[in-house]
Amino acid sequence: MRVRRRPTRSKRVSLLTENGNTKDDLKLPTDENLLTQIKDGFAEGKDLVVSVMSAMGEEQICALKDIGPK
Repeated sequence: MRVRRRPTRSKRVSLLTENGNTKDDLKLPTDENLLTQIKDGFAEGKDLVVSVMSAMGEEQICALKDIGPK
């Protein structure tokens, strides 16, 4: 999934799924290192791809890949 827009104060992020739909209900990660990478990458205009893990009805961003500028 790609980060679609700036993370909000509600600590949620909007993502673009592989099939082109948006996902607007995913919380930002609690891991400070990963959170900083997402915020800094977005601020720098990078195109970011995140991996989302889903288990027991919960979803969480667990990894990030920078695929370059937008």
